[in-house]
Amino acid sequence: MHNKSRLKIWVCEYVSAGGLASEPLPASLLQEGLLMRNALLADLSALGVDCITSHDYRVAAPLHAESQPLQAGDDAYALWHQQLAASDIDACWVIAPETGGLLAQMQQLVQSAGKVWIGCTAAAIQQTSAKSVMADICQQAGIAVLPHVFLAQADPSIAFVSADCGWVVKPDDGAGCEFTYYFKSVIQVFEFKNKLIIKDALLLSRLLLQPYVPGAALSMSVVATHDQVQVLAGHQQKIAIDEGHFHFHGAGVNEAAMYLPAMQQLAEQIHRAMPGLVGYWGADMILTQDNQLMLVEVNPRLTTPYIGLSQLLTENPAEMILDTILNNHLNSVRAQSSCAVTLTTASSQESLPR
Repeated sequence: MHNKSRLKIWVCEYVSAGGLASEPLPASLLQEGLLMRNALLADLSALGVDCITSHDYRVAAPLHAESQPLQAGDDAYALWHQQLAASDIDACWVIAPETGGLLAQMQQLVQSAGKVWIGCTAAAIQQTSAKSVMADICQQAGIAVLPHVFLAQADPSIAFVSADCGWVVKPDDGAGCEFTYYFKSVIQVFEFKNKLIIKDALLLSRLLLQPYVPGAALSMSVVATHDQVQVLAGHQQKIAIDEGHFHFHGAGVNEAAMYLPAMQQLAEQIHRAMPGLVGYWGADMILTQDNQLMLVEVNPRLTTPYIGLSQLLTENPAEMILDTILNNHLNSVRAQSSCAVTLTTASSQESLPR
């Protein structure tokens, strides 16, 4: 078994680590990223693990890691290559959005450096980074999953367009609630589509159209080896719709504990369909009005509720995750209570045609 107190881990939360050092920082993703970064580094520090990272010059350096600042115009990947080349780096733990294949790129960066990747396999990242691919795989495995079509291919004759509760438009590879919209009428959907045809055809090609399914927005935190799965906690998501935009305001961590048996069954189904989901991963779902879980998406990385896990579990969550990757070992542990994780920074209003 690995001696964790002798490990040195390169930790990179993409947004706060300088991946966007030459671009505006998206407020909602930055706040979530910083909270996850700080929680993970605190958990690793409690284990005696040494950590190295970088940070965007506009955010505070972390407390529990050696960190190098990245200025505007700096090449983040050049610095990361340099940090990864150090002979004393044992493993790498990356938190990055799936958007634009970023998480997959970071996995390839770590793999090319010959370091241990603390996370899901490249195949699982590829399968889950596109919601359409994930949905097709899970549907073929018999999992109830939110239906979709690409907006570019949608027309009013699509079967689910006759739904009564409205429609959702969101990126196939999006993160959080960015560029996620609600439309009450089918007329609004196709007015939106027609504007995008003129103004941003490339974005249009990335967008999915889904029915809006009423119910409770839930999520789960999962740890897994290649042959075992454990749901650590079930969460209530705090999601609001404001002027047609979806906003994520945080989570009631383990406030959906009453659904853990059903979540465990769903997690095992997902894992059988995509066995490369190892270490920590999360999934979002809707508890429909007939009390069934409908899968929305799978996130092959740390998710926001991780922030609250260390105070709810009898074991250090980072240690549990390291054990799944380094030792192929999984402890059967579940959260014992609940807490709230609240995001107070308002997300920016994306300048899409309305």
